[in-house]
Amino acid sequence: MPSKTGTLTLIACLSACNVAFRFILAGGPPDIKPVAFLVIVGGIVAGPLAGFGAGFLSMTLSDLTSPFGAGVWTMESSVCMGIIGLIAGFVWSKSLSFNRWRLAITGFTLTAFFDISTSVIDAILYSYPWFPAVLALYIPFMPGNQSPYPFGFIHELTTAVLLGTIGPPLIQQVRKVYR
Repeated sequence: MPSKTGTLTLIACLSACNVAFRFILAGGPPDIKPVAFLVIVGGIVAGPLAGFGAGFLSMTLSDLTSPFGAGVWTMESSVCMGIIGLIAGFVWSKSLSFNRWRLAITGFTLTAFFDISTSVIDAILYSYPWFPAVLALYIPFMPGNQSPYPFGFIHELTTAVLLGTIGPPLIQQVRKVYR
């Protein structure tokens, strides 16, 4: 069993990487970010509570240090990303081997949960219809949606590809150091 210091170190490292990646990739294509990927890895390696901590801290710190600043959305996105790490920890933390397809599908599903739940919460908080907000994640050029870019699908696909390709070896390497 790893020490509490080791767990806190892992949470801090994953959170710092996520904050850096959100800034580095901010000018690139939207939603090509490995945040959910690293949060899921944290939950798998260190368990549900560490996964929640990595997700919550990643989103909170990146919003607090962002030029846009923190707002009402910070708490919702932080809690939802934390829930992704929590679920990943419950589902995968005891597994010794990983099927790339199952990891990819789980990552896609958990990231879809994040995107949909934050869209619905935003719609409720800012008093606009939630169903078009969710559809706008996946349908480019939808009436009322100014973006030709399927933000949700790209976010989920990025997480799935990362988990399916470099996920298993990264998890094994981090586990060797962590345990």
